[in-house]
Amino acid sequence: MPFGIEIFRYAQRAGREVIVGLSWDILLVFAFLGTLTFLVHYVLRELWNPTDHTSRPDDPSKSEVERSLEEQGVDEIKRFSLAQRASHWVMAISIFALMLSGFVIMNTEVTLRAVPGLSWLDVHIVSAVVLLGYVIFHLAHVAYKGTWSKMWFGVADARDLWRRFTNLVGMTDEYPRQFEYPSAQKLLHWGVTGASLAVIATGFVLLRRVSLEPLWDATREFSFLGISFGLGTADAPGLVAWSFVFHDFFAVALLALVMGHIYFALRPNEWAITKSMITGRVTVEEYAEKYSPTSWQIGGSKATDGGDLEPEDPE
Repeated sequence: MPFGIEIFRYAQRAGREVIVGLSWDILLVFAFLGTLTFLVHYVLRELWNPTDHTSRPDDPSKSEVERSLEEQGVDEIKRFSLAQRASHWVMAISIFALMLSGFVIMNTEVTLRAVPGLSWLDVHIVSAVVLLGYVIFHLAHVAYKGTWSKMWFGVADARDLWRRFTNLVGMTDEYPRQFEYPSAQKLLHWGVTGASLAVIATGFVLLRRVSLEPLWDATREFSFLGISFGLGTADAPGLVAWSFVFHDFFAVALLALVMGHIYFALRPNEWAITKSMITGRVTVEEYAEKYSPTSWQIGGSKATDGGDLEPEDPE
């Protein structure tokens, strides 16, 4: 690659040079591109083109929303349940532990122990089990609540994102209030979901190289439909070698998504939503400023996707 950048990381295994993941060069390139993206967004949104939300044609004004809720005696609005908040922070801690332990494992020169008696690999495996537990809990919780459709990304979401992008670059003054679950948040949700599942799947393959008796014994070969996959070499990488590469790739993708999530969460304009992940609530003023009442209607039917209310059952 240009500038002498290496793609893969190699190590000696049984006298052979084998691929053991993405190189540090590639990780630094990804980190640079991510940082540059956030910097450009900050300059465009905060310095060059700061703006307030505007009302959609079918939405009441912010003052009308505030007045209506005050007349109903509403002063705070529930945004996240205790289960949602707890699972969010459990997931956050497990991902940070995975990232930290993963980078230490990649850097073989680090000799610092995570906890006396535990290796960084132990921390990595425990954190992965916690993340897997979160995924199972999340699926069960969503199935129990019947809220599958709330995070679907549809045409209305794509149009909403386009409006926000054109506003960001100064092509329009329209900057609509958000849906109950913002379009960008839905994309983040599916990105994190896909990256997490890919990290878990490739991680299971890599666990076969670690003895976890009595679950299974360590192995360097796999058989599937009569085809054997070996450890591989630098010239002919096998299943394990490519699993290292894809495990690193999806881990970096997950890290980039987390970085983006933190960047947007810490922006002053988004602090109301970030705070609600701790308190579980937003004020009437924050709701009226941030959210489209057509999409997230307090005291009535809630939209399941990009802002179009479902017709009420006449019965």
